Amino acid sequence: MVVLGRVYKLKKEGIKYCYIGSTYSPQLCIRMCHHRQSHRRKEKDYKGLFDGGDPEMEVLEIIHLDDKEDASRLRAAEEKWYQQTENCINLRRCYVSKKEKKELHDKAVKRYHQTPLGKLATRKATLNQKLKKYNNLIINDETTKQIKSEIKFLTELQKIMKEDVSGVGVRPYASSYKVS
Repeated sequence: MVVLGRVYKLKKEGIKYCYIGSTYSPQLCIRMCHHRQSHRRKEKDYKGLFDGGDPEMEVLEIIHLDDKEDASRLRAAEEKWYQQTENCINLRRCYVSKKEKKELHDKAVKRYHQTPLGKLATRKATLNQKLKKYNNLIINDETTKQIKSEIKFLTELQKIMKEDVSGVGVRPYASSYKVS
């Protein structure tokens, strides 16, 4: 089943900002309704595009998709138009290639490992590997107890740190905890 995908631009005379979007909705008015609702609920800041009525919706490109699972082609086209357009108010990128996703993920993991919580997780993983090795060798019961005790301590510390991060009064890591 062929699905029509459309890349569109929301713009309004007198407003320098615009929004680039895409949809495979059969009626563009349905997508406009979603934007209008997001504006009315103040979920998104459209920088004046919806002040005094709906903005103009200009179709930039029509793409024939095999099905909705083929959406990555539509997102790639949206990204292309986004990159070519100035003053877009889009907050997120429309499309990220698999290579870019991996690079972004690797950077995020590296940043996480630099935080005290990440350092705790790394230390805990090292201890678990060591414990697994000792359990396979069945040696040194005192060392095993010590490792289990440290893992338990680190687990409790992780819980405390995660609660602090998810709570309202977030404490800065550096001043609250010291992990080597």
